[in-house]
Amino acid sequence: MIRRARRALVGTLALAFVAVVLAGVLPVRSALFRLLLVAEPPRRADAIVVLGGGVDDGDTPGLSTASRLVHGLRLHHRGHAPLVILTGGNPVRPEIPESVVMQRVAREVGFPQAPLVLETVADRTVTQATAVAQLARARGIRTILLVTSPEHSWRAARVFRKTGLEVISTPVIGERLPGYGIVVHPLYVASRVAALLPCVYELGAIAVYWWRGWL
Repeated sequence: MIRRARRALVGTLALAFVAVVLAGVLPVRSALFRLLLVAEPPRRADAIVVLGGGVDDGDTPGLSTASRLVHGLRLHHRGHAPLVILTGGNPVRPEIPESVVMQRVAREVGFPQAPLVLETVADRTVTQATAVAQLARARGIRTILLVTSPEHSWRAARVFRKTGLEVISTPVIGERLPGYGIVVHPLYVASRVAALLPCVYELGAIAVYWWRGWL
């Protein structure tokens, strides 16, 4: 019995290892990335909404938050909307809201205070959508440019649209999307596997949101 269980465990681990390696060799991440990406050309809107994506501490935004913030401020600089709504509490350290850290960075690089609107409590996509929708109704905002990470854009756009807002999904993406090539170099395989993790997380989150009726 023990020997059979050991064989089953070894077999399962071997299959898992092969699946992980194949995920790195084959363009799995590229396919998932495109399925999860909702990107629309930016156009004039009432506000730009930047979703927080984590902070390192009270003074430093995480990489995802920093890239979203820069993208949102650039959209404002290009004249796409008069307001920038920064939204994000902090589920781990509520005393350090992500939106407050984003505001601090924006002010320190010279962005004026007047166009910034803060939401400091919502700590997940669905509560951010509800909080922003309340702010929008109070300010007469109907159309928003929604800024988030590319893998998060499909879920975020669906959740925000469910509140009744007109959403233009403008995630942070480069000029080139991940390619469909096959790689065999160990370092490239490892980097592909690591890059696949946000997509896997997002698929799990979509399943939870669908089950909870938030999509």
